[in-house]
Amino acid sequence: MIFNDRRHAGKILAQKLLKLKLNLKNTTVAAIPRGGVAVAVEIADTLGVAAYPLVIKKIGAPQNPELAIGACASWGKPVWDRWLIADLKIPADYLKKELLNKKREAQAREKFLDVKISPARFKGKIVIVVDDGLATGQTVIAASKIIREFEPKELILSVPCGSPAVIEKVEADYDKVICIEQSADYWAVGQFYKDFAPVSDSEVKEMLTAGYR
Repeated sequence: MIFNDRRHAGKILAQKLLKLKLNLKNTTVAAIPRGGVAVAVEIADTLGVAAYPLVIKKIGAPQNPELAIGACASWGKPVWDRWLIADLKIPADYLKKELLNKKREAQAREKFLDVKISPARFKGKIVIVVDDGLATGQTVIAASKIIREFEPKELILSVPCGSPAVIEKVEADYDKVICIEQSADYWAVGQFYKDFAPVSDSEVKEMLTAGYR
């Protein structure tokens, strides 16, 4: 399936989630900026639940920033792909420097979006983590580790697309994983969208202030 755009993907995912017959009074959505927010607002609107941004920063490889070797939030421990780091022979100094940079970027984005992670938003609740697709899976693994610290009742991952190998990798971190399009011939998230234009922080802020936060 090729999605028209992120909102189209969100509408389809929302219908899948409705079939789970969740207790929507005890459900909330954790949206990963930036692209994941555009998907999440449609899910939140359809389900009639709140959506909160969860800022996670991808840590890219040297000379190839789009290749995720890890991910982090503004606080807490990062998630690393140790096998990939070893295979690429990435030095420890690079990892330390990039981690510090990404934590600062996460803090800056949270400040711009006026976001503060609150345990009360997730504790004892069914939490649906939403992104616009999976590449390496590091971002959603980091999200799961952060939210698990807040003791949710159930943790569900809802994404439009991903490779079977990455879906299998992230399943250990979630109680349920919903993915519409799984393809072994997977090379980029954007291949499953007609419109995969970048989403700016300003657009994310506008979505959140429109009533989804």
